[in-house]
Amino acid sequence: SHLRMIMTSFRICTNCYGYRVYPWMGFMTGDRYQCQDCEEILIMPLEFDSIEDYLAFLKVQSPEKFSKIQKKMED
Repeated sequence: SHLRMIMTSFRICTNCYGYRVYPWMGFMTGDRYQCQDCEEILIMPLEFDSIEDYLAFLKVQSPEKFSKIQKKMED
């Protein structure tokens, strides 16, 4: 599936649990990241080494988001 191929080690948003988190700023203020799904600016996103770990986390923390991602992976 497409999601399985593009995700290895990755960061997720602590606000919406989305996986589209990218570096936003750094330098003197320290690293910052921005979630492309909810636009939250993050200081410390959660990091996962595998899609399986992320899905296990989502299954408990956000069953709704888990089922949406699971449907995408099945397509």
